[in-house]
Amino acid sequence: MNKENFYTLRYTLYGLYREESEIEKFLSKYRFSIDFISPLSPWKLLYNLKKYKTLQLPHLLNYIFSVRDRFCEFKGIKETEGEPLFLIRIDDFPHWNKTLNDFKKFHHIMEEFKTPYLLGVTPYLSLNRHNPFNTNFKVLQIEEAETIKHPLIEIAMHGLTHQTNNIRKNMEFAGLKEKGVRAKIEKGLEILRKSGITPLAFIPPFDEIDITSYEAISKHFKVITGGPASAKYLGYKVSPSFFKDAVYVPSYRPLYSTCQQAADFIKQHNIRRPVILSIVIHWANEEKEEYYHLKELLKVIKGNIFNWNDLLKIIYHQK
Repeated sequence: MNKENFYTLRYTLYGLYREESEIEKFLSKYRFSIDFISPLSPWKLLYNLKKYKTLQLPHLLNYIFSVRDRFCEFKGIKETEGEPLFLIRIDDFPHWNKTLNDFKKFHHIMEEFKTPYLLGVTPYLSLNRHNPFNTNFKVLQIEEAETIKHPLIEIAMHGLTHQTNNIRKNMEFAGLKEKGVRAKIEKGLEILRKSGITPLAFIPPFDEIDITSYEAISKHFKVITGGPASAKYLGYKVSPSFFKDAVYVPSYRPLYSTCQQAADFIKQHNIRRPVILSIVIHWANEEKEEYYHLKELLKVIKGNIFNWNDLLKIIYHQK
């Protein structure tokens, strides 16, 4: 039995099965791929064009719905309506242009709506992240570390420095050899440990992660996130999926965009199935409108938030 397919179906078929044996029997009869767009499909080329970026999520949903429908047919049941469950990912803490007080204003809104989220923390932040030759960095401060030790916050390591390694393209980990990836991860984890922080997941800066860096990072983290940029290296994977011994959670446009676009999509499509969807928010970008659209988004998804640690419970039966 294909381990990746079996574990991924635990997410894709969430709420439909009672026993794991049902998934095993389903896989013995039907083919399933964790790639919702075949690597050989012409769609892979089209998706790399800016014109088609907003079509990523609809194609994922169509694929997930088709698998769920086939499973219901296989079991002879009808799926009852339910609400989608949202994983919230927040990038860029600390921020190169914003203060800790700025972040606290954002976090206060998340508290107001009682919204748990995964926060991407950069332990050794570059102060000139688009310059691969920069040597000016800022280590995570005590006050910053204490601020994010909060019941609503789960921690992800958001790279080591969030500084590109390439003069032509923004990418901290893609393009590195395994030894270089490992060195960065170990240094970042050491800084976080000294601050009393144990990260649950890894968020690649710029969402640029190739197969070499992914495999190296999966030795340290059970959850790895991605986005539209990672698809050109790893393919268009079902989200969440189990990929090379880690839970891979890419987010696709328009849930990987602005809060306004995410909220509009959710309201317009009125999804009535308990599928798990990942939303990525760059908190500093939402400040310019005094978090108006953030609040609108949180109103739309209120009561339907999925904790990131619960992803591991589904796979590993953790309590």
